[in-house]
Amino acid sequence: MNARSTPPRTKPQSMRMRMKEEARAAILDAAEQVLAEQGQAARMDDIAARVGVSVGTLYNYFEDRQQLLAALRDVRGRELLALLDAELERSLQAPYRARLHGFLRCILEHSQTHFRLFSLLLEDSLRRDASREGDLDRHLEMWREATLRLEHLGKQGIREGALRPEDAAHYPALLLDMMQGLVVRQLLAKQPAPADELLAPLLRCFLEGAAPR
Repeated sequence: MNARSTPPRTKPQSMRMRMKEEARAAILDAAEQVLAEQGQAARMDDIAARVGVSVGTLYNYFEDRQQLLAALRDVRGRELLALLDAELERSLQAPYRARLHGFLRCILEHSQTHFRLFSLLLEDSLRRDASREGDLDRHLEMWREATLRLEHLGKQGIREGALRPEDAAHYPALLLDMMQGLVVRQLLAKQPAPADELLAPLLRCFLEGAAPR
């Protein structure tokens, strides 16, 4: 390259990419608001109006309602993983039980923050063959990510004597199954419950068993 050569024009491209990502995030936030208000009746036109763009612009980002819902699920899933990682980092010096409490609380609070959206997503998946459109793959990926974090956290529980080492392979699945059952029950009933009201029996059953003491 000689002294007169023009350097690659990366900054304008990165700025365009950033603006596109910001517009996509704004669309998804608006979509969640409209879906929370209108439920299954929400239309792409309503979402476009909330964002302040034409419906044609909306279709430049998402080809249909199902793709938009899938994107919302993915984004909120990544947000949850980021919250879990931040909580694990924050509680690094705390004992296992306190860290597990914070980890599970993050899941419950996230589900309550986006309660209307997750209720609609559950209804949507129950009405159709979810696995055919990739919902199962997304669920399994989230499950794997959460399992990895619980496996790592469980090692601390074993070191502290809070967990039996011989059952360590089963602990993440047991916890996630119980947590999923609690969340789904709320979503089906369309009635969120306080996090502490759910966490106390979950932790008691997992760490101490259900038999009378």
